[in-house]
Amino acid sequence: MRSPVQLGDHPNQAVFDGAIGLALATGMPLRLRGPLEGADLAVALAALKIGGEPDGARELLARPGDIELPILHPRAGVHVLELPDAAAVARALWTLSWALALLGKPSELRLRGPNHSDGAPTFHDLRLGWAPFAAQFGLKIALELTYAGFGAEEGEIVASLDPAPALTPLHAVHRGLLRQVTVVAAVGGGRHEAAQEAAERVVRAMRRRGVIAEAERVPLPLAPASAARSRWAITATAEFEHSVMTVSTLGQAPALVAPEQGDRLAERLSRFLERRGALDASMAERLLLPSFLCAAGLGARAGASPSCHYTTSEVTGGLLELATIARQALPVRAVVDGAEGEEGVVVVAPQA
Repeated sequence: MRSPVQLGDHPNQAVFDGAIGLALATGMPLRLRGPLEGADLAVALAALKIGGEPDGARELLARPGDIELPILHPRAGVHVLELPDAAAVARALWTLSWALALLGKPSELRLRGPNHSDGAPTFHDLRLGWAPFAAQFGLKIALELTYAGFGAEEGEIVASLDPAPALTPLHAVHRGLLRQVTVVAAVGGGRHEAAQEAAERVVRAMRRRGVIAEAERVPLPLAPASAARSRWAITATAEFEHSVMTVSTLGQAPALVAPEQGDRLAERLSRFLERRGALDASMAERLLLPSFLCAAGLGARAGASPSCHYTTSEVTGGLLELATIARQALPVRAVVDGAEGEEGVVVVAPQA
């Protein structure tokens, strides 16, 4: 039996989720430092549930000290998961989808919990920014927002997974020319003026930088108990020839009039445009997991395993740490070429 891969104290989100995803897909022993709390606990319990949650799992994860996590291989089908902590919905989608994809059978994830929280991806970030990259790996994902949950409110996202027989390699070295920037104002309940103004501020700011941008408004479904309050999410999507990148901001009553949020969103997008990587830092971290599984030849694959190769606008500590974990767990070479904080190149290939 392979030695467990040890995660240190308080690993960042990308490292924690990547290790959970590797364990779920490979049966790799995983040792964590407890107790787990918040979104980390929610993601770990979700991974255990889709493989058949063992008795006493929550109590096990609440213990202080080293925990060896007994994650079983997942089962295809419909999985209803309760994810009550901010950011847990997006993290669970990123983490669990790939192990289910390796089964080669359709599955459905019903992710219940807050899905519009500060600092976390919105529904449109996932649908417009992450899902297209998942499709390049051969995993077609249809995402539906049943209802939006802001802050601590419960919402629901339904992800229908239709995987290819085997993961296909990602090659995103050059993002190509910028085709357009689309600013989506998703609004629900009450008045919409603040959302429209924030979206228009992004458009004007990008046009001042010489970038073609257009704004559009779409409805944001809310739970009946939340429909009386104004809520909105602004997502700017930069579409390139070979890549895509999204940034978002949120607004809700009572602090609705915040046009400066549009200016901050435009600034974040402009910083990415000033660099050359095909992927932003967060997406580069999140796409390491499927790159590992693809290069390891997992799934119903015939012939040699392919390599994945992409560039990032910023090398992060999480990217470097997760690459090291993969080399311990799978027969792959995971190389990150670049200094932390600078642009970089990521290559994941089968071991020679």
